[in-house]
Amino acid sequence: MTPLDIALIVLAFALILVGAEVFTNGIEWLGIKLNMSEGATGSILAAIGTATPETLIPIVAILFTNTADSDEIGVGAILGAPFMLATLVMLLIGATAYVLRKRRARDTLRVDAAHATRDLSFFLVLYTVALILALLPREDVEEQTEEREAFDALTFASLLHRRGLQVVPTSPPLWLVLTQTLVSFAAILLGAKFFATFVEDFSHAMNFNTLLVALVLAPLATELPEAANSLIWTKDGKDVIALGNVAGAMVFQSTIPVTLGVLLTPWELGRFGTIAAVFAIVSALLIWIQLRLRARDNALPLSSLMLGGSLYVVFLAYVVWSVVAGLPA
Repeated sequence: MTPLDIALIVLAFALILVGAEVFTNGIEWLGIKLNMSEGATGSILAAIGTATPETLIPIVAILFTNTADSDEIGVGAILGAPFMLATLVMLLIGATAYVLRKRRARDTLRVDAAHATRDLSFFLVLYTVALILALLPREDVEEQTEEREAFDALTFASLLHRRGLQVVPTSPPLWLVLTQTLVSFAAILLGAKFFATFVEDFSHAMNFNTLLVALVLAPLATELPEAANSLIWTKDGKDVIALGNVAGAMVFQSTIPVTLGVLLTPWELGRFGTIAAVFAIVSALLIWIQLRLRARDNALPLSSLMLGGSLYVVFLAYVVWSVVAGLPA
């Protein structure tokens, strides 16, 4: 790896993360300007913002990266997001709640069992269908249960205000809202392009499987904001939103990105991709069973998220063992 490669991936992550945050802020303000209710803005427009990175990376890789590895990068990005959400992020939510159980004054997770079960059921059915389609011989939004009390100040308006311009951050003009939304969207798009280029160059330089590299790295770029939000909500005792955020994201991941993969690529998952998909389904199924059997008065034991979440560690251990043993991907 060259210093340019390192700079490229750092820039890609920065553009995606910052772009996603600013884009979400802009899209929420757009809902205000369009006189939409807070609930509708959160469940419709804000969902577009949080889903943008994980959707754009496979789209850019598949449609606009004209290389032999573009399909593998796209498929890896599509598979990586639900895998990380169903395993690692669920594990982190449970671990956070356990570590902070004294501060939270409870040792269970408060859940909306009916909604969470519904979302996970949807994910399990659709994602299983996607896996079956990949294995067949052949010839990449959650309802808000709690509305936000207020929107943050528009990012661009705050910056202009600090520089002495007469702009009110809590009441920005429509043209500034649209400008922020478009600029941040472009940043995410550019970051996705940089990311796809890096994954291909890195996998070739290290002689790694391209799909595997995208499978591991893509969710770090796309799901980091949602993971961070869920952990913050868990810390603050807003468990219903934390779990709903992840379950809702999994529903999205099992529909639009997967449909893009099935329609626009050969949808060949390979060994690592197949295992990641199976682990995502197993983890979601374990949590679904816990919600059905162990949730009492919408309170779920923290251990319910641990077993499925540990599959992420098992997968990484298997990948390391496979690489060391020199097994083909």
